Amino acid sequence: MNEQVKKSIAQTLQQRIQTPWVWLVFVLTICLSALFYVSQKPQVAVYSQYVKSLSDYQYAEVSLMRSMERVRNGFEVDSSFVISQMMTLREVALSFEKGIQKLEQAGFSSPPKTAVSQFETDVVAKVACLRRYLSERLAWFTELEYFYIAMELNSAEVDLQLMRKLDSAKAGYAVKPDSVDLPMPLARSVELLLQKNLELRNAWSQFDNDKTLSISDELLHFFQMENLKEISLSEYVPLVFYFLSLVLLLATLFFIFKSKQKD
Repeated sequence: MNEQVKKSIAQTLQQRIQTPWVWLVFVLTICLSALFYVSQKPQVAVYSQYVKSLSDYQYAEVSLMRSMERVRNGFEVDSSFVISQMMTLREVALSFEKGIQKLEQAGFSSPPKTAVSQFETDVVAKVACLRRYLSERLAWFTELEYFYIAMELNSAEVDLQLMRKLDSAKAGYAVKPDSVDLPMPLARSVELLLQKNLELRNAWSQFDNDKTLSISDELLHFFQMENLKEISLSEYVPLVFYFLSLVLLLATLFFIFKSKQKD
């Protein structure tokens, strides 16, 4: 008796499984599960984090260049604060590439490796140049103060044209060295000061550009576009989820109704 019941149940299940409605319910269930899995992936949060990080970087670089402009023009600045600004940019660049590698491993979309590598290389190189410039520019101002003291000790006559040249060099402008009517040690000091100022002016022109900001703009644009894609996609996920749920419910009810008719 029990064997007959088991065979009857097995035959009934086999008949039910062979009906297309069962497979429709099964496929819809898988689709809902996959849709739920996709909706739980935190792409929007991740991309938004990189958008914020790159925006913060751009603000930090602009702030640093303002500080360096003050250094260039001879205004008093806290050199330790400027160095900390540089180190912040450097750390952002170094950690950015590591973050992108983790992003790729997690299966997220990532910007081209060449752009990421170029960003890190250019930022690290720029920070190195800025730090060297800061040190040499501050040393230049120290030498200028020594020159003024030496002029006072030697009771040298003040040449207004020379003072204008030194003021222009102090403001960061290029001033060509030429002969001055001063004792030899003082004349040599003026020549060295103006020559060093020209070197610093050339060094400034090498990193006073938007190269790193342009690369960061490209990376920022990439993450903004990916973020918009995910936001637009996430808006359709609830609609698709409700639609499939409704179809699944109707398919289940229809399957139950057809089963009762056969019975």
